[in-house]
Amino acid sequence: MKIVIIGAGAVGFDLAKTISQREHDVVMVEQDAATLRTVQEHLDCHLLEGNGVNPDLLEGIGMEDCDLFAAVTDRDEINIISALTAHRLGAKVKVARVRQEDYYRGGRLLLEGIDLAINPDHEAVGAIREVLFQTAATDVYEFAGGRVRIVGARVERDALVAGKTLADVVSKLGTRIALVTAIVRGEETLIPRGDTVIQPDDQIYLTGERSLVDRSLRFIHAQVHYLEKVMIIGANALGLELTRDLLAAGVKVKLIDRDEKKCRRAAKLLRRALVLHGDGTDVAMLESEGVQEMDGFVSLSSEEETNIMACLLAHYHGAGKTVCLVNRPDYVPLLPLLGIDTAIAPRLSTAARIVRFVKRGAVVSAESLGFSGAEILQIHLREGSRGLNLPLAEIDFPRDAVIGAVMKRGNVVTPCGDTVLEAGDEVVVFALPSGVSAVENFFAAE
Repeated sequence: MKIVIIGAGAVGFDLAKTISQREHDVVMVEQDAATLRTVQEHLDCHLLEGNGVNPDLLEGIGMEDCDLFAAVTDRDEINIISALTAHRLGAKVKVARVRQEDYYRGGRLLLEGIDLAINPDHEAVGAIREVLFQTAATDVYEFAGGRVRIVGARVERDALVAGKTLADVVSKLGTRIALVTAIVRGEETLIPRGDTVIQPDDQIYLTGERSLVDRSLRFIHAQVHYLEKVMIIGANALGLELTRDLLAAGVKVKLIDRDEKKCRRAAKLLRRALVLHGDGTDVAMLESEGVQEMDGFVSLSSEEETNIMACLLAHYHGAGKTVCLVNRPDYVPLLPLLGIDTAIAPRLSTAARIVRFVKRGAVVSAESLGFSGAEILQIHLREGSRGLNLPLAEIDFPRDAVIGAVMKRGNVVTPCGDTVLEAGDEVVVFALPSGVSAVENFFAAE
């Protein structure tokens, strides 16, 4: 599969790093020679110095056999022109990173030839919204049109599952708890077995039918709270969009920003929100505005250090759930160790959205746990695929992976030893980096 990426910045780098691990034919184009020299030591792909809107350059790369073209520089106009040029030259799927709202109408980019326009801010807000409303969750993924849900949640010390082996949990709860497909412990990601002990502060991933996963969270947390009050730091584009979404859902919002002009504008646009002029790291202000009573606390300022400090203070003073916006993806697994519930990196959200367009054999959808390299794959089973018409207990499935759900004729089935896979079924698989290729090869039709 041939993939061309225009722009070796933050999003382009993460996208190329993720895709090149799957042994695709990846070409990256970057105009700045210094940026190319910086990334070439870390990326296993073909790097070209040049202008991504140059038709001669794109034609030389070969657009007629390009399966996915992604223009993700930090300039909207370059991305749009580059994607349209690739379209005219024959590229199959064209994706452009477009941040400026003026280019959209009704949330869509009305330019024929661009299959997907991605706004990193929208991707980040969508991820935050999912995490907030799923109050016990740290991250949420959906497959099969939302019928299958995978939720990450941190195990509390007095939770029912804490200190028990997975076999004991299944024996006690049976079908009342969704399948535990992965455990993140510190910086290590595990595929659990029956004798794996679920420890307090583990982040476990529950997989299954949507309502079953949501109900299962009560076994992970001692108490699940409803989202009624949220405090947001940052009256920027992200803060305004998230506030608007929360207000529409009936949530009370306090929006804080140190820029008085931004506060005045936000107050005019969001009349049902309480907009406050102040510093999100001012302890006295946070306490006076009742941070300890908040069900959610989100820091979205442009300063990463401010977001981290504000969330740490909110956590210390008793806020229900803290969500921190960060620019560096390598911070994502570290901040929960400090007490921050969820870290969101827009560039990871953007790269993950584009990766869904990369179809590989039987894989129809994919999500990446960006910090770990682990992947969640939705796979369509075809005639000739291995493992068909046999109970799961009898097939030699890759060890570094686990089947979390099976879709049979539109119904979601929690897999067990006697589950039989058939052609036409779809499976959702959680795989460690070492198991991704093995899973793809396992289900490849002969």
